[in-house]
Amino acid sequence: MATADYWAEPKVVREQIVLFAPSLDSMISDDHEVRLLDETLRRLDWSEWEAEYPRLRGQPPIHPRVLAGIWLYAMMRRIRTSRPVEYACGHNIDFMWLAEGLVPDHATLAEFFSKHPKPLKTLFKQVCKVAMTMGLIRLGEVAFDGTRVKASNSRYRTLTAKSLDERLVDVETQIEKIMTDVRDAEAAAAQLGGGENATKLPSELAGLQARRTKLEEALEIAQALDESRGAAGVDTAKNPAQVPMTDPESRVMPNKEGGYAPNYTPTCLTDGANGFILDAAVIALVNEHPEALPAVDRVIADCGEKPENFLADGGMATGPIMAGLEAREITSFVPAEASTPSLDNPAGRDDPTQPVAEALWPKLPLNSRGQLDKSCFVYVAERDEYLCPMGRVLTYDSRETRAGVVLYRYHSVSCADCPLAARCLSSRTKTDEPPGSRTLRRDEHTETRDRVAARMATPEAQALFDRRSSIAETPFGYLKGVLGLRQFRHRGLEKVEQEWRWSCLSLNFKKLVRALLRWRREFAAAMALELV
Repeated sequence: MATADYWAEPKVVREQIVLFAPSLDSMISDDHEVRLLDETLRRLDWSEWEAEYPRLRGQPPIHPRVLAGIWLYAMMRRIRTSRPVEYACGHNIDFMWLAEGLVPDHATLAEFFSKHPKPLKTLFKQVCKVAMTMGLIRLGEVAFDGTRVKASNSRYRTLTAKSLDERLVDVETQIEKIMTDVRDAEAAAAQLGGGENATKLPSELAGLQARRTKLEEALEIAQALDESRGAAGVDTAKNPAQVPMTDPESRVMPNKEGGYAPNYTPTCLTDGANGFILDAAVIALVNEHPEALPAVDRVIADCGEKPENFLADGGMATGPIMAGLEAREITSFVPAEASTPSLDNPAGRDDPTQPVAEALWPKLPLNSRGQLDKSCFVYVAERDEYLCPMGRVLTYDSRETRAGVVLYRYHSVSCADCPLAARCLSSRTKTDEPPGSRTLRRDEHTETRDRVAARMATPEAQALFDRRSSIAETPFGYLKGVLGLRQFRHRGLEKVEQEWRWSCLSLNFKKLVRALLRWRREFAAAMALELV
């Protein structure tokens, strides 16, 4: 059995009065990350933040540097909500030191977090420039990707246009009934000599009118979504669009873990040197590729330099993106598919005017519809025509524009007597295609796509592309796995993007502080060796 003197003695007697009380600053070590964070924040320009305060009479506000530092440090400590941050400012020594003894309430913290979008973008830009000056951002390789984060909206609180119309009719009926009752009461009061203002409008009328306005706005969104889905070939009668009612600016999308729910699509453009996030944005679209080129343009404007290499997954292998990167003199590394025959494709023969040997027909690749793939056809630029595996000509027919991309159409004169017709022609001929012939479409970016595909076939390009996932997806793993950002707390696209940018900025500060700490320790170790 342990004796009384077995246990450790208290280091501090709580009631004892000391002659030299320890200061708050002495409780924070010199290499603590909160101290390095504060030093970095003090060297940034806060004039744009300060200009947003009206400077009216009343209690002086807390400086934005202090509030921003509290939020950034809280997220570095995996805290995302204002009430735990308020508690930490009053009880945790590191938060008390950073807040300089101030204890902002949760309402002040929450308001500051969701306001000041422009100064926050400027702060994001300043941090990237500091990292560039320190050599932590090099813009050699950048990777773009998006993820899916749930909106602050229940997956069951969504309505279709039909349901919205039915509820709108019900609300209109209730409003009309109340107004009829009011008119009847006023008429009865007038007969009794009560005057024109003898009755008051019921209090529930204002709530019904607000609900009607919300339903009308949601119905407009649902109708617009149904129209766009119908244009894309979706049967809206069987699969109508659903509008989230709590956060109407979000969209019902597939969840990463399966199923469907209201979501947003946050995006990041990440530097490959040390994983700093160069650009952060949020869109309410399933696919993030429309944000790729705007993200690159913002990085060029913010950093004053353009990236050398752009890495992205197959979703970015679109003609407009690859052509846009070429126009910006940025080399793209995306898994593009070439329209020219590959090395193992027998269609890539020396003389395309001669037919492919019958013994090699089984090796001709097929597309998803069971037809001979487009890569079986050789394009002859000098004559602006295609040659099929049998050496027959597909001539230029017409051009059209789809989704802003120019398409050129080519078709054969006749394929009726072709021995490969059964494998080449579709059983369903489109109304704008000649019957009994093969039609190909070549867009304005085909040559760009072929150049990228040829580049990606080299071992050097594959080695570089293998780094894409570690560069692009690591920030999402941290923000969702460590910070716990799997569902946004705010509603509306603007506030959601604000929340995402704060989160990405906290990751950048964490990397910046760790780099400063590592360099200081290396410098101290080097100085110690010099003294020895």
